[in-house]
Amino acid sequence: MEYCNPGLWRSIVPFFTVLFSSACVCGGIQVRLDPGPNYGNVEMYHNGTWQRACLESFNYFGRNVSHVLCKQLGFNTTRNVAMPQTGKHHGLFWHTGSNCSRGERHLSQCHVGIITNRTSCYGYNIPRIACLSDNETRVDIANHNITVADGLRFSTSCYVYTPHTGFSYHWNHNWKNVSYPRRHFHGKANRTEAGNLTCSVSLNGKTLGSDSTVINVIYPLKRMQSKIIYAKVGDTVSLSETDVSLPPPETFTWRSLDTNSSFVRSVTPPVMSNIQQADAGEYIVMIQQPAYHLTPHAPAYRGNYSFGVQLVKIRVPYPPSIQCEEIVRVANGQSRTVQCKVDSYPRHHMMTWTLATTAGTRTQSSHRDTYHIVNASAGDEGNYTCRATNNLTYPDGQVETGTGTCVIKVKVTSPSGGRSAAESAAKGAPDQETTTSSAVWGGLALVAIVVIGLLVAVIVLVIRHPYTKEVPNGDKPIEMTTVNRAGVAAISGPLYENAQDHRLK
Repeated sequence: MEYCNPGLWRSIVPFFTVLFSSACVCGGIQVRLDPGPNYGNVEMYHNGTWQRACLESFNYFGRNVSHVLCKQLGFNTTRNVAMPQTGKHHGLFWHTGSNCSRGERHLSQCHVGIITNRTSCYGYNIPRIACLSDNETRVDIANHNITVADGLRFSTSCYVYTPHTGFSYHWNHNWKNVSYPRRHFHGKANRTEAGNLTCSVSLNGKTLGSDSTVINVIYPLKRMQSKIIYAKVGDTVSLSETDVSLPPPETFTWRSLDTNSSFVRSVTPPVMSNIQQADAGEYIVMIQQPAYHLTPHAPAYRGNYSFGVQLVKIRVPYPPSIQCEEIVRVANGQSRTVQCKVDSYPRHHMMTWTLATTAGTRTQSSHRDTYHIVNASAGDEGNYTCRATNNLTYPDGQVETGTGTCVIKVKVTSPSGGRSAAESAAKGAPDQETTTSSAVWGGLALVAIVVIGLLVAVIVLVIRHPYTKEVPNGDKPIEMTTVNRAGVAAISGPLYENAQDHRLK
């Protein structure tokens, strides 16, 4: 609803466009209420946009301004009230001065100054009104968005606009009752308890109305923080969150500690998709936050940046995988250790060894990956099954049991390396007749080997020293004639002679 159409004048007299849009000479200031329809913050339409109004001296002339605005909006009501607000509000505002005498029917008929744009406004200059009928009740909290630093105290008020008397106040925080039966509420900010604060007004057990405010608790980043993330293979995980501080972080810089990878920078929390077992490890996340400082009696102002570091450990649980030898041999009476090598995350908390033999099954629980066989006997032979279990924790908090097994076949052999003790026991000892026969045949074989050896020796001697005939002329040397290359005959020395003649020479 408007007093006149400034757009028409702007089309006729372009020269006065700025003048009309600033001073609103023709009274064409459009207004509306948020959330409405008959109560809320006053918004003004200017330069083609709707923004909240910021009216100088509204705390002094608010009642008169409320009557004028309710008339301009078409409400023929007499209980028109200005609902005060507290604190400093940030955002976009159309700011102007206003001084009404209550008799005006449009805001433009009041003493209105030049409209300018502002990014903040104190609560006592923000027009919030209610156009009420005679029997209508309105409950309103002074500030619908409270921002306070963690650990500081805050206060707010619950206003009731009603013709009734004798009513009572009830407060609840995050939908839980708070024992506070007064109009003014005082509390201490706590980041874990930030949220909704509601005031309800009742009369004779009947609720007349209620209103709520949101409590925002500013808290800085933690300088150093660590956490563990459990994930399944294929999951998507976020290494950080936006609620690690208020105001939320502006940038995230992160990398893996297990590699020489470079840092990655983003304005949103880093996310890893399609997690695999190879992604398990440690990651460092550096967070940057704009610092806002608050005091109990001053509005927030922006300071330097603050930084925090998060050490994130990603764990990908998987059930035990076991490696072991298929066959293990141990001599009868000796000791031997068998082992099952377990790979799992988290580490298995229980190892069970089960021995299955022809005589039955026995089980032993242990935390060790090895089993020691002492003084092995036939009763230790059989299939040893090692069974490892661990607890698998998943992101939703569900815990499952992981299991892995491996089978080792143990054979107990005789000390000489012959058949196993079990086989010997099963077959029994040989009879006397078999033993005697074996001894006879063994003796005959030994005699045959000796005879054959002697024959071979004689043959070798005969070959090396062949038989020669008796010399016809006694011990006279046999003269042998050789011919040299010149054809002259020469007498060689004797081929042999007796030892006596040799000594005489």
